[in-house]
Amino acid sequence: MKKIIISLFLAQLLFFSGCSDFLDKLPDDMKTDDMVWSSRVEVEKYLANVYATIPIERLEQEAPWIGLADEIDLSWTVYSTYGLNLGNWSPSLNYYHSYYRQLYRAIRSSFVFESNVDQCGELSEDLKIQYKAESKFLRGYYYWLLLRQWGPFVLMKELQPNDADFANMGRAPFDECVDYILEMMDEAEKDLPLHWQNNTTWMGKPNKIVCKSVKSTVLTFAASPQWNGNAEYANFKNPDGTLLVNTTYDESKWRRAAEASRAVINISENNPEANLRLYKNSENGDGAFNPYKSCVDVHLKKWNSEVIWGKYGIGNTEAWMIHTTPGPKTLGGVGPTQRLVDAFLMENGKTIEDPTSGYVESGFATSPNSHWNPNNRAVGTEEGRKQMIADIRECDAWGHWEGDWNMYANREPRFYASILYNKRIIPQIPDDIAKRNFYNSTGQQDGYARAELYYGGVSRQSGSYTFFSRTGYLAQKRVDPMANLYDRTYPQQYMDVFIRYAQILLDYVEALNEYDPGNADIRKYWDMIRERAGVPSVFETNPEIAGSKELQREFILRERQIELCMEGDRYMTSRRRWLAHTPDEGSETDTRKWGDGGRMWGMAISAGDAAANSFSFTGFYERVPFETRVFKKEFYLFPIPEDEINKSYKLVQNPWW
Repeated sequence: MKKIIISLFLAQLLFFSGCSDFLDKLPDDMKTDDMVWSSRVEVEKYLANVYATIPIERLEQEAPWIGLADEIDLSWTVYSTYGLNLGNWSPSLNYYHSYYRQLYRAIRSSFVFESNVDQCGELSEDLKIQYKAESKFLRGYYYWLLLRQWGPFVLMKELQPNDADFANMGRAPFDECVDYILEMMDEAEKDLPLHWQNNTTWMGKPNKIVCKSVKSTVLTFAASPQWNGNAEYANFKNPDGTLLVNTTYDESKWRRAAEASRAVINISENNPEANLRLYKNSENGDGAFNPYKSCVDVHLKKWNSEVIWGKYGIGNTEAWMIHTTPGPKTLGGVGPTQRLVDAFLMENGKTIEDPTSGYVESGFATSPNSHWNPNNRAVGTEEGRKQMIADIRECDAWGHWEGDWNMYANREPRFYASILYNKRIIPQIPDDIAKRNFYNSTGQQDGYARAELYYGGVSRQSGSYTFFSRTGYLAQKRVDPMANLYDRTYPQQYMDVFIRYAQILLDYVEALNEYDPGNADIRKYWDMIRERAGVPSVFETNPEIAGSKELQREFILRERQIELCMEGDRYMTSRRRWLAHTPDEGSETDTRKWGDGGRMWGMAISAGDAAANSFSFTGFYERVPFETRVFKKEFYLFPIPEDEINKSYKLVQNPWW
């Protein structure tokens, strides 16, 4: 029976669309309430339907975060993110309006479920209690999704009758919204197990760790400058004058955030059966610790020790790989920006801006990285080439090769786990020499399949202007090196991760720094992230920052930018920290570390002669802006759909819209 339950849970995202009433989805439209609530199967279907509004992390649909942040360009003009980045936005345009409504419908469904589940005689009392806890968690989580995207929301704490005066409902103040979300997490946590390690068929359902982790995320958001003492929201009020945001800074909010993160850390340290820690490849007997392999596999190994909450089984990762792998035969157009590329550290843990880091901006590397051929393969032979391809695909070999551009030489493992740059070998192609040569121009076909991202390169010949990277890079993160993107076959099933332990650690050190910058825990847990990434402690590379709130903050936020890149965190962090509107000052090169408007930079993908360019063409490596984006302060929050505003005279629009 447990297998049936989890099958329903995992299948719900395929078969239900978050409608307001499960009865509307029944095939015969003849079932009564009594028939639904008396049947265990129907009750569990209804709960699955409540789960169905959890967003699918597709590139630009329910979760557009990476395409709207300064870390990624999605080249496809048909995507909504393309127009939004150019400022084509208004409350009347239907950007994600349907999801706003779906969240409220799912919230209503959670109340319906909790009001009726006790009628089911086929469920044990323990399951009724558990299912109601799951429903409360989902209600709190959906309110959280509303809060982070649209700001303070209309808060309904009970099931409203059909004739309720919805037109007379205003938005609740931000702090009240936060408190209700936390209340739902606390109520859910009471009746959920600590973890599902002893009942792995229910992995993906909330548990105590998930509830505590959501609290950590919400409280970090609430303590941040956007919502904690932001004077620019002084006129953000309901029509009756109720202030929706407290404009007085409260340091204790950071303390609450740190305590929430610490509660998760305590479980990791005191409950070994919870299997919660930073993932390392060596933990499952997969060879000696390899930071590169660990950083690759943390996103590919299902339910590894770092995953706090996620889901799997709906093909999103496969679609991601198709969109990130260079053509032909794929859609390679997910382009990391130069700002993200520059954020990654050198292998010695220093930033590229540090004059002692060893970073070189131009020229071709005259020697390879020490990790490029650890098994001393005879790469000049066919057998050695195949062995080397196997080493690359198995993550034993990594780092730059001789002849790669110096900008990409001797960078940290997370760089190679995240960025596919020009001339780098594409891991996700099998060792068949014909298939690999398919990705290279005549004269450059060495059987290794190197990415040709320059003007005239094979990776640019996809038959459509938008089917290639406009930045000169492609995303490599969450791409399985053992997949076969030539034939579109995959060695495993993948999952989407909503929360992982590294985020909790970063939440913790960020919050501590804001009220106790000398706290020893900052170094302790920050060092854990760096050690897994294979780089030295920031307090060794930059000892001058120790104890300085401002300097530590700068490096903590950069660590988030690196560790959590392409996971949606950059969008959220730039907004909660009130940094997304950092202006482009118009200098010849943009040296900003923040700002979602102004020029976005990459490599010179249109330079040179398409007929003559090759890997030896140096003009490709000039920094050029690929796009000038528009970011206005109103873009910090999505606008409430105009037709929703028109329905209620008490529903005030978001600031500056």
